[in-house]
Amino acid sequence: MKKIFALVLCVSIFTLSSCEDEPLEGDFITGGISCEQATFNTAEAALNFLGVNDDNYTQLCAAYSNALQAQIQACGDDGTLQTALDALGDCTNEQQQATDIEGTWLLTAWLGETAIDLNNDGTESFNFLDEMDCYANETLVFNADGTSVGMSTSYADIDVSIEVGTTNSYDYNVSCIDEIENTNGTWSQSGNTITITDDVTAESSDWTLNGNELSIVVPSGFFAISEDATITVTEDLTFIYTKQ
Repeated sequence: MKKIFALVLCVSIFTLSSCEDEPLEGDFITGGISCEQATFNTAEAALNFLGVNDDNYTQLCAAYSNALQAQIQACGDDGTLQTALDALGDCTNEQQQATDIEGTWLLTAWLGETAIDLNNDGTESFNFLDEMDCYANETLVFNADGTSVGMSTSYADIDVSIEVGTTNSYDYNVSCIDEIENTNGTWSQSGNTITITDDVTAESSDWTLNGNELSIVVPSGFFAISEDATITVTEDLTFIYTKQ
């Protein structure tokens, strides 16, 4: 753990003191950011991770990991960033005891690869749930008999447009649509891996249990498209549920 935090400090200093502004090419940067913005995001995530504790370890670690990957993609790397990324591993806190999986878990975070200002208030966040009122009561319930229920009460319809005067900054419009939808399934546990199988589709997903947090990475889990379908923004999302 001390080695990880030393690397965090090193990368924080590195990202704050060196940057080549090399934005991705193209009319629109689909899900991408400039090197300058990626460097700023990494420095912010690294400094946040320095204040990590057992309650927020997975969330802050995942945000820092995503920021490092985004900076490597946008700026390139001399090995410093990859070393810090490798040190984070799968963001499992080995010092934290596993929580009993049975019971109710509440969705508490949608962690994206980059900080986004979804509600257009001038403040960006890696946790997209902080930027909207949707998904406020999404739960997973694990029963002692091996059955599970995923409960959904709303979903977000997200439109995107280019911010006036820019070529790669976006404005978002989020509409929350109410819905009541339950997904029945079964669950099993192997170490810190929780496998959930949908009763209808028979598809399975592997989740990571880290203390009182349960998480999964969903490729292109965030999706926004403009009304004329000329702009599409996608982000991999880390879903985090917290034991209630």
